[in-house]
Amino acid sequence: MYRSLKIGTALSLLLLLVGCGASGAKTTQSHSSSRTSQATKTSHSQRTHSSSSVSSSSQSSQAKTATFANSQFTINHVTYELTGTDVTASATANRNLFVIYYTVTNRQSKAIVPSDLWESSVSAKQDGKKLSTGNLAFTTSQTKDNDLLNNTVMPVKPGKTTKGLAMFEPKNTDPVSVTFSDTHGQVVHTSQYNLN
Repeated sequence: MYRSLKIGTALSLLLLLVGCGASGAKTTQSHSSSRTSQATKTSHSQRTHSSSSVSSSSQSSQAKTATFANSQFTINHVTYELTGTDVTASATANRNLFVIYYTVTNRQSKAIVPSDLWESSVSAKQDGKKLSTGNLAFTTSQTKDNDLLNNTVMPVKPGKTTKGLAMFEPKNTDPVSVTFSDTHGQVVHTSQYNLN
């Protein structure tokens, strides 16, 4: 009996120790998984904070690379001095063109094509819809405008000036809004033109 009591006590102690060991393992595992979870949350929080600060810095405005003052739009060391506007016949039947005349001066150290820079930074809308450039009608009265249009696709050497024009094809006689943007797409100036 003494022997079975001894074996019973030993088994009870063994079960108690096994139970404590399992509980300790669970506690250790719980602490370990808690630390892992906390580290993951901290890491995620840091990533979220870091990506939001990158996002907010990319959304904040960059230094503008263009200016507009006194009817002069300057971008990339090229100045377009706006000299007038007109409404003239379009090559599209029953449509007109809104024409902006300008004198362009190249202050870069390399040749530029005026229409390339203009089209990448100037756009027009009417009634909230973007306007296309359109085409001049082939009439003798528009020979001068055709010559100016040809100037805009010819390279302008450094330090040189030429006259040109830009066209937009409005859908009706409502006002046209022309937006001038810098190389980052930031709006520098918007002008409103009445077509009447």
